[in-house]
This record gives sequence, C-alpha cells and structure tokens, in this order.
Amino acid sequence: MTIDESRKYKFWRNISFRRWINRKHENQEYQTDLVDEEKTELAEIQDLWDFEYERRFSCSATETMLPRSFSSGVQPRHSSAVLLPRDSEALKLKFSEVHHLRVFVGTWNVGGRSPNDGMDIGAWLGTLKEPADVYVVGFQEVVPLNAGNVLVSENSVAVLRWQNLIRNTLESVSGVDASFMRSCSTPSSVWQDAIVDFTDSYHHDCGPVTRGTPILSPTLNSRSLGHRSLQCRSRYAMVVSKQMVGLFLSVWVRSELILNVRNVKVACIGCGLMGYLGNKGSISVSMCIHQTTFCFVCSHLASGQKDGDEVKRNADVADILRRTQFRRSQDMNGAGLPETIMEHDRVIWLGDLNYRLTLSPRLTRYLLAREDWGSLLEKDQLHIQRRAGRVFKGWNEGKIYFAPTYKYRANSDTYALENVRFGVKKRTPAWCDRILWYGHGLKQLEYVRAETKLSDHRPVYAVFSAEVDVLSRKKLKDFLVCKPAKVEVEELLSSDDRRMLWSRPDYFAKKLDVYLSS
Repeated sequence: MTIDESRKYKFWRNISFRRWINRKHENQEYQTDLVDEEKTELAEIQDLWDFEYERRFSCSATETMLPRSFSSGVQPRHSSAVLLPRDSEALKLKFSEVHHLRVFVGTWNVGGRSPNDGMDIGAWLGTLKEPADVYVVGFQEVVPLNAGNVLVSENSVAVLRWQNLIRNTLESVSGVDASFMRSCSTPSSVWQDAIVDFTDSYHHDCGPVTRGTPILSPTLNSRSLGHRSLQCRSRYAMVVSKQMVGLFLSVWVRSELILNVRNVKVACIGCGLMGYLGNKGSISVSMCIHQTTFCFVCSHLASGQKDGDEVKRNADVADILRRTQFRRSQDMNGAGLPETIMEHDRVIWLGDLNYRLTLSPRLTRYLLAREDWGSLLEKDQLHIQRRAGRVFKGWNEGKIYFAPTYKYRANSDTYALENVRFGVKKRTPAWCDRILWYGHGLKQLEYVRAETKLSDHRPVYAVFSAEVDVLSRKKLKDFLVCKPAKVEVEELLSSDDRRMLWSRPDYFAKKLDVYLSS
C-alpha cells in the first residue's frame, strides 16, 4: 500500500467512524408517560389538514364560516387544540391571552454515583413554597464516563433510579392550587364552553340551529378518555426522559397541563472525543405548551482549568447551537414549528458548563473565607467570555449569591483545594453548574444551590415565571357570534386565491390574518 493509499484509507475510516457515532447519539427516541396516538389516529389527523369548510350557520344574509382545522376536536399526541401560526400577530391578538406558568429548572453533576436507598432530593426539588407547573431536571455524569459506557452501550439502570426518585419527590410536593386549575383549563374545555355559550346566544338571536355537529365541538373517543384518565392517577406526568451516555434530561408537567403539551421532539449532540462522542455534548427538548414553544438544553461542556480551555467550551456551545436540528414538521393547521434552538419563543440552557475561575489558589482561598462572591465572579470565565461577546451573546443569567458549586470532596463541605490527601487532584473552586435563558417572556424568580453531598458538585436550580399564550374563551365567543357587518373570508378572495385557500394551510393563515386585521 502506497503512502497516498494509506492516507486515503485512514481518512475514510475516520469519516465512517464519525458517521456511525453521529447516528448513535442523535437518536430522537425518548421515554414518556403520555400515550402515543400519532399512528393510531393517523387518518383523523390527516383529515385536519383538509381546509374544506365544514359548517355554515346562517344569520340573516350573512354566514359565519370556519375552516375544518378549527372545527375538529381530534386529540393527537401531546395536542389538544390548534396551534396558531407563529408569525400571525393578528390571530394571537384575536384568540389568545397571556397566562403565567412556574417553571423549575435544576441541574446536577452526580459524578457517576447512583442514588442509594432512602436518598432524599427534597432539598433540591421540593423546597418551593408554591409547586411549579413544569419541572426540568438535568443530570451530568449519571454514569461513570468510562470506555464501556461511552463506546459500547449506555447503562440505563442509574437513570431508572433517578427517574423513580424524581417521580416520588414530585408526588410528595404540596397540593395543587385550584385557582390555577381553573385559569389553565384545557383548550378542549375552552372550545366546548365557547360552543355552548355561542349556541345559546345564537338560538336567542337567530332562531334554532340546524341539528348536527356544532362548530368546534371536540371529539371524545376511547383514546382521549384514556389519555385523560392518566391525569387522575398522578399529580405530574413525565413528558420526556432521555439519556445520552452520562447526560440525562427529564421534563415533567402538572397533570392538568398534559393535553396542552404537544409537538415534543428531542435532539442529541455529541461533542466529546473526536468531536462526536457523547461523553460531552447536549440533549435538547422542543415542545409546545398552549400556543408557546419552549426549548430546554442540558449540556456538559469540555473540562479543564488550563489557560485556553474556555475556548473549547465556547466552541462546544457554538457547535451545539449549529448542529442541533429538530425533526421538520408542521402543526395540524400547517404552522411551521421550530427546527433550531434559537427559533423557539422561550429557551433555557442548563448543565455543567465547566467554566472556571482565573485566580491563584491562594487568592481564591482568601476570597472564599470572606465569602466575597462578587470579587470571585469578576474572574469567572463565563462572565468574562460573555462580556467579550464570545459566547451566549444576548443570553441572560440571574445574579449569583451562592458559593461555588465545584469542587468538593465526596460527602463533605470541604473544597478539594484544602487539605487534600495524596493522589487527589487539586481543583480551584468554580461555578461550573449554571442556568441561562434566552428570549422574552421569562422572568427568573430564584437562582440558588441545594446542599446535597452525593458528589463533588452541588445541585443548582432556578425558578422562572414563563408567559404562555392561551386560547381565550371570551375572544373566541366574541368571534363566533354573528354580526351583520361580518364578511366571509372567502368573499375577500379571488377564484385563484380560493383554490389556494383550500390546498395550503399557510396561505389560509395569511389571508385570515389580513381579514382579522381589517
């Protein structure tokens, strides 16, 4: 074999290996408590894409008409109502109103340790005076990062233990706020109540309504009833549980919100050895809650405290943002869904980002003794890199009022910087575990750490108030009531436009947007 042939062989061998790794770690399958109705109701879901007009209610010389996607109540997976087009401000103003959800986000590097029997994580997940509506829980090094776990097969035993521990902890959280249950009723109940109100007012003003299926009446079948029964069995439901080697991310929602969660997708990116292995990287979850899209990114970035290691971490962040692609899809009415992290309405990034302090051990020890967090944070690599615009440009992080979360001796309150026995690496303490967010509509209420001593890291959590657009019963009722001055959408269109209206959902959304704005 010549030198050129040898080089070509090594080149294609490396390319093939990287492709194999890429396929392995970008698996989009995940575990969930929710029922998969995507295949069993395929025919009904396809029917929603047909924008044929279904019903006409005559009132004097005017007719009120709605497309079929607005009138059917089929409940596909994670779906309970039509998702309004993301770029249609007029539709949002007409049919939705802003509600607020409490979102808990926690991250913890457990150092490859599994939870032991009787372990309590209530100090991390169960300390809130008011329970959250959504819990996002991320782990790093949930299994030891050895060659067997990285290259061969993932050990899921530890993940199942953590998953059960999270479930038991959330079930022990204090009771549900009844006022929130009323304010965040499922869209199916919003549609049904609006229909009842509309039918009564219509009968009074315009005479009896023709018998048949009313506009927007929900379809209740055995699957949707079975889906609802899931809500009665547990206070929280697991929407996503996904592992990639040592990374583990799970998302839980209050059971009353199950029917308002849809379009759940997962993307995994490996950034470890050779730039593709999953010992470092990210798990990202995309989902819609009501009419708002969320993305949660759990990551474990490059380690090391030498000068220049922060550049590797910056590169990992850029790589994750560039390579993360969610499966291309559309909602039932043809609205395009986010395919990248930055296309979502609300984005939260959590994990062991591994940014360190650029200080000598002696000065670090002095500032730690004084609890001078401000002076320490001035030397925090993440703060320095963000100020310089090299990473997380435009992102936000809450103020830090807690001690560095890394590195502790196991089951101890002592940093590894002090009184270290022979053979144990010294590490300068740092705020490795961080939570950041991007986009409007997110307000951070808390940003603290918990005192659980299982590993050399301390868990961190943040609580957010997140704005979500919810379909409004009152606005929908006002739109459905017949008014003599109303003009049909179809009458505003030419014959060519009318044909486009029937075949293209996005075209309909734009025309309806113009109509509602007028």
